[in-house]
Amino acid sequence: MGIPLQSWISIVAIVTGPVAALLIGKFLEERRAKRNRKIQVFHALMANRASRLSAPWVQSLNAIETEFYGNTKVIEAWRVIVDHLYSAEANDSAQVDRWNEKLGDLVNELLFEMGKSLGYHFDKVTLKRNAYYPRGWGEIELEQHAIRKKFLEVLDGKRRLPVATFEDAFPPLTDQDSKITPIKK
Repeated sequence: MGIPLQSWISIVAIVTGPVAALLIGKFLEERRAKRNRKIQVFHALMANRASRLSAPWVQSLNAIETEFYGNTKVIEAWRVIVDHLYSAEANDSAQVDRWNEKLGDLVNELLFEMGKSLGYHFDKVTLKRNAYYPRGWGEIELEQHAIRKKFLEVLDGKRRLPVATFEDAFPPLTDQDSKITPIKK
């Protein structure tokens, strides 16, 4: 076949060029998608770092092992948190304040390592102090937890539901309530 070498090189380039471009594009797309998933996990943890009972925080914490696979510092910080979450101190009411404080420090260390690996430059003080969690939300969470526990005790037969009967007529209105017109049947 009297085809010169330069022609063969051109033919190979014509055939392999688009395939190589496609493979390179696919590789770059997968790398970008992986980075975006890491950033999503990081953003969810940052946005919910003051409310650790929220579903996005828990889901993101559970996604770290797969999304940051191979990043030793992040995975080690994550493992320390998971170990701490399962520690016996979590169930001891006398130690719960100290347990929560240590959890906060561990979460900040994790966020610091994740941020560093993604190119974010947060100092540890910023991570610890710059999160807002309204006091009212904490009170609501505590109240809802107490209501759930008491209701479960009623359902389990450990607590009785108090029931009262009322007379047909209500007591007379006080001076303060006299401005209210009673509803007639």
